[in-house]
Amino acid sequence: MSPTRERAPMAARTRRGEIGRLLDGVTRANALPQIVAGVALVAIAIPEQIATAQLADVPSYVGLVSFIVATIAFVVAGSHPLVSVGADSTIAPLFVVALVRLAAPQSSDYLALVAATAVVTGVLLIVIGWLKWGWLADLLSLPIVSGFMAGIGVIIIVHQLAHLSGVSSGGASVLARLSQWAHQWSHFNGWSLGLGVATVALMVMGEKWNPRLPWALVAVVGGAVVTSMSGLTHRGVETLGTVSVGFIAWRFNHLHASDLGVVFVTSLTLVIVIMSQTGATARTTADELGIADDISRDFWGVGWSNLVAGLAGTIPVDASPARTSVTILAGGRTKLPGLVAALLALAVLPAVSIVRLVPLASLAGVLVFVAARLIKIGQFRAIWRVSRVEAALAVVATVGVIGWGVEVGLGVSVALAIGAQTWRSARPHVVEMGRRPDSTSWEPLSVSGATRVDHVSVLLFDHDLFFANASQFRRLIHEMMRRLPDTRHVVIDAAAMADIDFTGLRILQEVSDDLAHESVSLSLARPSAEVAHRVRNQKTLSSISLYNSVDEAVAAVAD
Repeated sequence: MSPTRERAPMAARTRRGEIGRLLDGVTRANALPQIVAGVALVAIAIPEQIATAQLADVPSYVGLVSFIVATIAFVVAGSHPLVSVGADSTIAPLFVVALVRLAAPQSSDYLALVAATAVVTGVLLIVIGWLKWGWLADLLSLPIVSGFMAGIGVIIIVHQLAHLSGVSSGGASVLARLSQWAHQWSHFNGWSLGLGVATVALMVMGEKWNPRLPWALVAVVGGAVVTSMSGLTHRGVETLGTVSVGFIAWRFNHLHASDLGVVFVTSLTLVIVIMSQTGATARTTADELGIADDISRDFWGVGWSNLVAGLAGTIPVDASPARTSVTILAGGRTKLPGLVAALLALAVLPAVSIVRLVPLASLAGVLVFVAARLIKIGQFRAIWRVSRVEAALAVVATVGVIGWGVEVGLGVSVALAIGAQTWRSARPHVVEMGRRPDSTSWEPLSVSGATRVDHVSVLLFDHDLFFANASQFRRLIHEMMRRLPDTRHVVIDAAAMADIDFTGLRILQEVSDDLAHESVSLSLARPSAEVAHRVRNQKTLSSISLYNSVDEAVAAVAD
């Protein structure tokens, strides 16, 4: 017997277990690359979060505080090691449009509304994660995810074109913003455009040379140095400028009960978009990294990120495809980059005003490069080669997100995908099977060597039997009987029939009655436990025999 070892107190073991989980995958060999990835993440996150705060009509530091608390919360509560959570330009316009009708931007009342929206959004996402409703993300097929991410990539690029070229741009939609930008081509600032293009070129060449180096950091710092030393601000190159500094603040004493209805509806909208973007980001990057995903746990994590962000007096947060890609590009593979980025952001928070020197064109160049990586043309080609319908759904998702906005475009795409799947389910196939000589193996008659058994028709039904395809099932059986009038026994190979609903049972009874009028028996072979249970519980289906194998069923009816 092995010697008994003294067990550590439960609290101590739990703390070590949690720390071990947070640092899972970190070794001495890869610790430095993970830290470098965290530096690269914070290098892009700081200016981006400040810019998103401006978009959200809140003080600049609020964006940075939201990144810090949301990142730490997701590292602790989330599953995916590299998903970056923080203030996001995708959802910011959604809550701004809804809440500015209730209070003036940057006012105490407005900040309270924004924080309350983050709290409600967080609670809803936590409930969804707790209920294990990650399957909702399964409504996003890979083609739709590809189209959705490509649409977000285009939105990010279009939003950055103005900063890239040194002009102002606005508009309620992507197309309006793009049109306004194009009409200002004669006012483009060559220095800004040069900085932006140089940044993109540096990122492209740097990734080819050594993708693990923090090229985003090099580009942003390099742009700031060039702008400062060359006096480019005097030549029209814009920088982030004055950045306010602040810390966590309690907002809810400024909240009014009459506004809670708008807050709740706004939160519901955000939940839909956050689930979509988080699910898409986690799933695509998990596939890229070759790791298992746990979407329910990620919803739980993003929910806690929003709850903590709201309680800290900041804004709703979301998973960022762009920042996540930056982390992966820099070599991140564990949760350590997120922790490093959050701690570095916390350390520089008191001195965050130093980023005022960063040129907007350099930041735009980095974001354009990262956004372009979300547009995977090769993926679209692969989808096209497999299925024209799914390729069309991918394009609809892209165009919908660009033209109608994230929530509407995604909703239309998911509805079309569900419709297409329902249509396929409503058009099942019935394959006539034959026995291979000198074996108990049954294969489609189209396979060389498979032969029919006299007076027995074995039919493989390739789908669940439910309301959408039940009538089609009956028509296919009748067509088979017209083609094979000598049939005396019909055996349905139900191996692919995992479930059967009430309508399916009723149609099965009608088919059995139809066949009985022709003196033809009906049997089911290899039904699932659920199908067998439901058939046995229907007294009207007592004439249908159930068998464990096709060969057993044929042997029984052929005797």
